[in-house]
Amino acid sequence: MYTFLRILVTAVLAAFLFFLWGLLPASVTAAALSAAAGGYPLVNIAAAAAFVLLLWILAAPPLCGLLRNVRFALFTRNKIRKQIRSRQRSLVNWLLSRPAHWGITGSASEPQYANTCEGLLALRGTGFYEKKRESYRGALQVLTEAVLPTGLPSRTVNRPTVINTAMLLCLIAEEKKNPSGVIDSYDLYDEIASSLWFLHAEDGWGPLILRAEKKECRLVNTWWALRALYQYGFLERPEEGDAFRQLLTGIYEKNRGGTFGYSASDAPRLTVTAMYLLLYYDLPRRIREEIDKDYDPRAAAAFIYRRFVTEKCQVEVESIDGTYAGGTFIAHTPWKHIASAYAMQALAAARRNRDLSGSKMADVYRRTSNILTQDLRSPAVGENCYLPSDIELPRTGPYTFAAAHLILGLQTLL
Repeated sequence: MYTFLRILVTAVLAAFLFFLWGLLPASVTAAALSAAAGGYPLVNIAAAAAFVLLLWILAAPPLCGLLRNVRFALFTRNKIRKQIRSRQRSLVNWLLSRPAHWGITGSASEPQYANTCEGLLALRGTGFYEKKRESYRGALQVLTEAVLPTGLPSRTVNRPTVINTAMLLCLIAEEKKNPSGVIDSYDLYDEIASSLWFLHAEDGWGPLILRAEKKECRLVNTWWALRALYQYGFLERPEEGDAFRQLLTGIYEKNRGGTFGYSASDAPRLTVTAMYLLLYYDLPRRIREEIDKDYDPRAAAAFIYRRFVTEKCQVEVESIDGTYAGGTFIAHTPWKHIASAYAMQALAAARRNRDLSGSKMADVYRRTSNILTQDLRSPAVGENCYLPSDIELPRTGPYTFAAAHLILGLQTLL
């Protein structure tokens, strides 16, 4: 399609310019042709071919890009946004129709607290919790009943983890702004937030609610903890504010450039790079200016664009072998990250902050439309679940967390 458009643009432009050339007096055109060869007449066909080739190389590509952008702005974007709204509603319907709020897969009868948090964050982040208030309140009640004095446990390891606890605190921070009526007192959660902060190490947090050694610190765990504590207001606290800022900026300083891996020594990953670009844009300008000494948001956006749009990455798997806690080895299964959802959020933020071009943002919409066309399944009328092409389908049904994350990702494109 692009090649045909380029041929058409070149032909139309050449015809128009040759038409203008024909309107010039014969004496002018003859003199120009003669002068171009130092007094020797040029062969008209060769001159015309060379001129058309120049148009093909120099003029057609930018004009094709302009035409594509105009067509996208006038017609395609609104069409894709309608598709996004429709699919987002059907994903919410599927998620809320599951028997537990929410297990790891659609047919699970018992909730996994991480998946419950992800579902609630999706409802909060999109505003659907207002329309689905009873479902939201019921799921949040499940979490509050499971909270321990040290945090929110994981049913996999049967003890509080950093990610579960951080996701819970993100929800509590939203509850403080706009209560749903489930939580009567925030004292316990304030204490959990303080405990989470004081457990950080120089390189962040490990998987469990324990002070982690350097080798156990992971950048995904650390991102969730930083995000939760930032939303909880730690950057503005008189006692913890400076230390929190130093830890936050230090994480960016240790990972110079724009990309992040699962650990400081890991290869760049789409999920983690998108996470830290999102966090960067959320921060106050004074903090961003300090981070800018070591961090390049444009490079981060370019990497995310390449992995998501060009290489079509939707899922990344973080391999965690396990960790020792109190002399006991805690095994972890690989953590599947819905990279597509983080990419949508990060690239939309990059576009708002002028770190991504309009033409590339149009490509993000087109890639998203392809995902909604190819990777969603409809098990019932008005419902859709998300089955990324690069993730296995469990025997017990599609993953609930995939739908929850995609719901959030789509929200940023509306």
